Amino acid sequence: MKILYGTFAFVLLAQVLSGGFASGPTPLRAAWLQARPTYDGEVPTGTWQLEFADGKRKNLSVARAATTPGDAAPVAISGDGLHLAYVRTSDRRVVVASMAGGESFVGPSGAHVRAMWLSEDGSRLLIDHDDERLGDGRRATDTADLLVEVGSGRTVSLPVGGRPAGFSADGDEALSRRQLKDDTVQVSAHRADGTSAAWIPPRDVVPADLALSADGGTLVTLEQGRLRRYDLAAGQWLAGEVSLGPSAYGLAWRAGELTVKVGAHGAENRWNVQVLAVDPATGVTRTVDSYRLPGWTDDGALFVAVQR
Repeated sequence: MKILYGTFAFVLLAQVLSGGFASGPTPLRAAWLQARPTYDGEVPTGTWQLEFADGKRKNLSVARAATTPGDAAPVAISGDGLHLAYVRTSDRRVVVASMAGGESFVGPSGAHVRAMWLSEDGSRLLIDHDDERLGDGRRATDTADLLVEVGSGRTVSLPVGGRPAGFSADGDEALSRRQLKDDTVQVSAHRADGTSAAWIPPRDVVPADLALSADGGTLVTLEQGRLRRYDLAAGQWLAGEVSLGPSAYGLAWRAGELTVKVGAHGAENRWNVQVLAVDPATGVTRTVDSYRLPGWTDDGALFVAVQR
């Protein structure tokens, strides 16, 4: 009976992650959690909900929802939408699952994970630890953040002190940034072996979102709707700036294209999302996707949403 149950559970997980019984995996668009309001804030409740590219929605009960009453356990979606990282409910370990079905990687404890990123093809995972204390009294930031090869499970510790910020377009570098005392931002690109090269952009800008080109030479920043490019080798901003408006957010790579999201509240207070491919050199944009996420209600709220 245990073997049969285990087989059934694996098949069921495969069906949920693939969006049903379709012949091929369906990419993910987003994942979200609802919350219930309390006198001192919002508390995540329920299970992670998955939004697929075909419009179907599934819940993912195997993924942990809450870490503490006010915080949600992180999830991450790869740029191709075919891989999902989450903290597993049963043992609180970090897991990477394929939309084709099954868990391709089971990693370290997710108890103190603050955020995660997957490379576009899901082959690499970046784990950011929070500042809570571990069992022996050390802060989690004293434990280096991790760069993981999903296929082999090989794990590399990154230098302590930076804050991870995602992957380059081809996934060969993992970005991190550090706020220095003189208000400059040090940006590091860590290679698969953990070695890094660092650059310091001009002190007058603290970018909210970062994206690194596949060749590792150009850093793209998005701050208050302004898209700019920084030449890492020359140490200077490149000419030209793209204005996308204050509602633009979420730099991400899809099939080698730089994308941003533009959001607005629509009917029934839904969150309408438009995904734009942007050429940061020319400013040319085109719509590659659009969808709606649940909005705020009187008895609950969209607590957190992670979008591809």
